[in-house]
Amino acid sequence: MNDFLLNFTKIIESNTRIYWSILFGIAACLVLYIAEIVHIDQVIAALNTKDQQILRAAIEPITQQYKGGRIIVMVAAVIWSSWEYSKAKKKLGLSR
Repeated sequence: MNDFLLNFTKIIESNTRIYWSILFGIAACLVLYIAEIVHIDQVIAALNTKDQQILRAAIEPITQQYKGGRIIVMVAAVIWSSWEYSKAKKKLGLSR
């Protein structure tokens, strides 16, 4: 277990792109979340209604699209970080 943690730390420290891929995923999700809030706020203002069923029907497709976008961004960030991790592992000669 100790060897695993030492190798893991060495791999992470050798390739800063691993950090950037994780930060990119978090930042992109945050940007999408803020865009979703603004978009929903504009839709609510445009509808100009207090009926909860109408608001829910209008907002639900928007939230599903942004949720899908955040999932895609996170999957891309995980794939990118895994690729960078395996590249750094091979570079350091730690792969089996």
